[in-house]
Amino acid sequence: MKKHSKRLPEGLRFGPLFDEAEVEMVSEVVRSGRLTQFSSSLVTEFEDAFAAYVEAPAAIAVNSGTAALHTALAAAGIGLGDEVIVPAFTFIGTVGPILQQQAVPVFTDIDPQTFCISVEDAARKITPKTKAILAVDMFGHPADLDPLRELAAEHSLVLIEDACQAHGAKYKGARVGNLADLTCFSFYESKNMTTGEGGMITTGNERLAQLCRMIRHQGEENWGIIKRLGFNYRMPALQAALGVVQIKKLDKFNEMRRERAAIYTKALSDLDLQLPGENPDVWSVFHVYSFLLPRRLAERRDEIVQHLREERVPVGVAYPRPLYASPVFAHLEGPFECPVTEDVCSRVITLPTLQSIPVKIAETIGEITRDVISEYME
Repeated sequence: MKKHSKRLPEGLRFGPLFDEAEVEMVSEVVRSGRLTQFSSSLVTEFEDAFAAYVEAPAAIAVNSGTAALHTALAAAGIGLGDEVIVPAFTFIGTVGPILQQQAVPVFTDIDPQTFCISVEDAARKITPKTKAILAVDMFGHPADLDPLRELAAEHSLVLIEDACQAHGAKYKGARVGNLADLTCFSFYESKNMTTGEGGMITTGNERLAQLCRMIRHQGEENWGIIKRLGFNYRMPALQAALGVVQIKKLDKFNEMRRERAAIYTKALSDLDLQLPGENPDVWSVFHVYSFLLPRRLAERRDEIVQHLREERVPVGVAYPRPLYASPVFAHLEGPFECPVTEDVCSRVITLPTLQSIPVKIAETIGEITRDVISEYME
């Protein structure tokens, strides 16, 4: 195995990009002793700022992206035996809440270029039991929302958008957040903006907004009046404090992510790889940079990833297998018929685009990745 002249520093780790503004805002919360949404106004302030950013009438803060999705599904009335159309190529946080509602995920194939849900396959898999479509903006690239809205309207379905990787992404000039019935975001530390943990639901439907607010707080409508089963999904003020600062930096952060993606594209463009692109009507925020090896190297993907890690490249595989291959879904009846998903899972490799990665380090990551993969193509 060839060692390369360029080396990345040992113990390389990249996290969120903070400065004194976040430190001071969090310190103020600690000094105040007002730590919850009931004693602090910061959660409401963050909700208002985020709603304004995505141009949605309402935003409901929760404590994780998974909680946002669970709350949205519950507000949409998804329950026992209902079917939810969902891509097979996604994180478990997208689909786990469907099972928690005792509903049935109907795994759907993806578009081979964007890795977002295939509208055509979604249409094929709708049955009389289908109640919702849950589309994922994969790796920061919005799903094809116009035909999904049309499909949902045709069959009287709720359209939920998982934008947990797509803060600030645009579809036909509009930021995601008010283009579906309910849109869900995550603020985990690797996201384009972060509150450590945290999530947000945005919607233009006031009835759904009120339901989401009730569900995140134990199903309580007013003090002592419990209208339905709910959860403790409230966002603490410490998380909101970070969010109030981070939302102001999101546009800059997204440009930085796109800059790192462009660096990788420049380094890898001469190789026989399928590199990420953007549909003409989309502005992606490149949560990660994903590319596909040629099919002749699919069986060596894990070997290539290990080689890159030995060169200290912070490489990943998202996602290594379709979700339906996980044991938790063993009770579901197949066949699932997602050939594109299975092909992508066998060949995908991801590189980090975090805004905290210095440009010079991103250039070195791209060059080492190019050199390592080139060895396997000889």
